Amino acid sequence: MNNEVNTSTKVTRITCAVHPELGAQVAECLITLGAHTVLVENARSVRQRIRPRAWGLPGQHVELENSPIELFRTTVPRDSALQVIETLTQTLELQTPGRGCVYAQDIIEYSQLEPPIIQADPCQETTAFRDYTLINGILSKVGGGERVTETALRLGACVPIVTRGFGTGLRDQLGLLRITIPPEKEMIQLMVPSQDAAGIQRLLIENARMDRSGGGFLYQTPIAAGIVDPLLRIGQQEHAASMEQLIAAMDEIKKGTGWRKRFADLEEQKRDARFITRRRYAEVTLVCSEGKADDFVLAAMDAGAGGATTERVRCLSASDLEGGIGARERGIICVPTSISDRVVQVLRDMSDVLEDPLCRIQVLDSFSVFFHQR
Repeated sequence: MNNEVNTSTKVTRITCAVHPELGAQVAECLITLGAHTVLVENARSVRQRIRPRAWGLPGQHVELENSPIELFRTTVPRDSALQVIETLTQTLELQTPGRGCVYAQDIIEYSQLEPPIIQADPCQETTAFRDYTLINGILSKVGGGERVTETALRLGACVPIVTRGFGTGLRDQLGLLRITIPPEKEMIQLMVPSQDAAGIQRLLIENARMDRSGGGFLYQTPIAAGIVDPLLRIGQQEHAASMEQLIAAMDEIKKGTGWRKRFADLEEQKRDARFITRRRYAEVTLVCSEGKADDFVLAAMDAGAGGATTERVRCLSASDLEGGIGARERGIICVPTSISDRVVQVLRDMSDVLEDPLCRIQVLDSFSVFFHQR
């Protein structure tokens, strides 16, 4: 079978996270714009719930509160990305705190399908900012992300987005020892100002104890443009506007987030062995038919990858181009750039072997990669 997965295309991946009640609007908006493959995943957002202390005592009680959300992902031509973001922002009123977020990332994609033709008017102005970075966390066990989300909210960084995945690869090679390592993983996404990304990541490593064995994996990927959800805290409010609303207003006035840089001097931390990160990495995302992810991951490991984290997603628009199949598996493989081309080539070859016309391979530069190493 000679498919076109071997052809690379420069596209933009759009990710939109909203409350499930807004999911139908997202779906309708993307399909109306012309997106032909929209992947949907269940997730949760985490915020701080502020309550007054019992018995009229002074002060406040703060606890974490989880809310269900839906993640929508689709790829569009790069010259249409801002139009899609702006259309989603206006349709869903994402500038209103608590309704969700949307961001775009420029990627290289290998797929049999051509990028969709987006039916949207040219974007004259955009409300999206370009100075955001995505911090991605893969935690070794379910519940391990609580310290990460708590730290992110305490720093006022963003509303964390948490999904569930399964570790595939290295664990399967441990024989009976694999029963001591749970397969479930928690995957966390933090959309933070670029100028503070290094400082926030350092505090996440320290406060969440990720500098210890089994602590997890952190890395950053660039965001081309996005709208962040500023509603970090819910509950009783003492003033007419929250601090997050004031910050969002200042972002709008300043046309960016550069004015609120907080971590000016990291040279001392850079010399600390606990916070050493690696820069030359690539995030390779695989989307394939359900039941075939393990074969792809094993092939990637033969090419030098350490393993992958996989999750089940569904295709919202299972068109005739995709055989009407709605079930998918999505895997994330983070590898050094020195072997990324080899890993991608092996995945492309495996797509031919498995005769999987739904296979998509997406490549994105990643940096500031951190994991515990003896």
